[in-house]
Amino acid sequence: MALLSSTERLIRATMALTGLRPTVDELREVEQDPSALGRVLDRYLEMPQFGETIRDMHNEALLLRTDLFFYPAIDELAGQEAQRINASLHEAPLKLIEYVVMQGRPYTEILTADYTLADGVVAAFWGLDHPSGPDSREWVVTRWKDGRPAAGVLSSSILWGRHMSAGFNFNRGRANLLSKTFLCHDYLHQDVAVDGSIDLSDPEAVRHALVENESCAGCHQTLDPLASYFFGFDGYLVPQFIQAYPYTNFHAEQEDDWQVATGRPPGYFGARGGTLADLGRKIAGDPRFSLCTARRFFAYFAQMDLDEVPLEVAAALASGFDAKALAKAAAMHPALMVSHSEDPDLAETVQGYKKVRPEQYARMIEGLTGFRWESEFDFDVEGAPLGRVDLVRSDLLGFRTLAGGIDSYYVTQPVRTMNASAALFVAGMAAEAAEWVVDSDFAVPKDARRLLSRVDPETTDEAEVRAQISDLHARIYGTFDDPESVPVTETYSLFRETYARTGDVRRAWLVVLTAMLQDVRSVYY
Repeated sequence: MALLSSTERLIRATMALTGLRPTVDELREVEQDPSALGRVLDRYLEMPQFGETIRDMHNEALLLRTDLFFYPAIDELAGQEAQRINASLHEAPLKLIEYVVMQGRPYTEILTADYTLADGVVAAFWGLDHPSGPDSREWVVTRWKDGRPAAGVLSSSILWGRHMSAGFNFNRGRANLLSKTFLCHDYLHQDVAVDGSIDLSDPEAVRHALVENESCAGCHQTLDPLASYFFGFDGYLVPQFIQAYPYTNFHAEQEDDWQVATGRPPGYFGARGGTLADLGRKIAGDPRFSLCTARRFFAYFAQMDLDEVPLEVAAALASGFDAKALAKAAAMHPALMVSHSEDPDLAETVQGYKKVRPEQYARMIEGLTGFRWESEFDFDVEGAPLGRVDLVRSDLLGFRTLAGGIDSYYVTQPVRTMNASAALFVAGMAAEAAEWVVDSDFAVPKDARRLLSRVDPETTDEAEVRAQISDLHARIYGTFDDPESVPVTETYSLFRETYARTGDVRRAWLVVLTAMLQDVRSVYY
């Protein structure tokens, strides 16, 4: 196995943790002293972009971000944009997880916290306290007022509104989401021999089989008690049925409805249970939770499935509940520092480079150029204008799934290699970002520019242009290429030929940056 160089390790780690390319000074610091890698990463763990990564990671597990549901802009939310309401509601549980991690609180608190987080929209929707009105975009710590058990994200109305429980499912889908997410135990992956003699159209026959039939009871004797914790939540959250705010989909008087549904009381793998708060504490104290958490962090950074993470790797990382320390250890793990293998057989098993996720690419582009790919839409959804949409983080009118991301409903697994639609997305965003940064850089003094800090709109001198391209290679690719080197010469030829055809220096830089931002050295790390 060939390992990454010290600067390549830095790029992989900062991109995995935040989606940001390291600065030139940070690259030189680690190049001169490879042991400085940990110190540099400590700074990235305090950045808001790391918090965004935490939300992205947990969304892949909880599947919250969807463009399928838009809620009415009535009462206190009258005048709010449909996209704002939808995005705030579905982001709230992820914001709670981000808060726990960024504040350095024990990671177990995501399941035991007696608080939640809300911005103005979320507070107005559910009737929570917030110091400002619905227009406020500030996320604050607040608490539920309807007497629901305090269990972190397990108490979330929107989580169980997003994951509805239809008909005779009796919360089993919700229970499996919980087991799969926090214990890495997916009931749907168990090898079960289904008894074909059961009349699945007869609810009473099914209910009897789930207790008496061995092929059914093998799963349901632990699944159903988990499901019984969630009867306090309505089975559905349908936007068209909402007539007023604040709205609630939790009713304490329903918590014992398991008695007429499955007959199995709340329980945790054989241990008698109580409320959701009890469930949160039981999961937090289960060794499987710490091991599953380590698997999730490492799998996300390594871009692999949870069951592909070697047990010895997960066990070594599962040493506590400091999420920042876990993220740092995972990003610096030797298994993530492999570049390639010279052995043809081993090479087939090595994922030497990681493709940027759509959200990562958006943060990378914004970090380099200041550009965000957004658009305003004025057509109505549920009686409200759709409003401003982030095209990278939207599926209804954006490009998230086309770029290889997930829509959290129909597409639940990311694409980790380039394909035609991802290449089109990258090309489109690179062109938009290049135009943005060329215009904005040439509009301000050199010391205030992001990328083009050595040249002016009239600069055509070859030495000056080459020096600027050398700087761009360091900033965008993370490589220190001499101005006379072959890589810089290749990029300079693009500038030279474009300028020769158009006579326009601005156009030449636009073409160069468009090419660089969609180069394999930008979209892989």
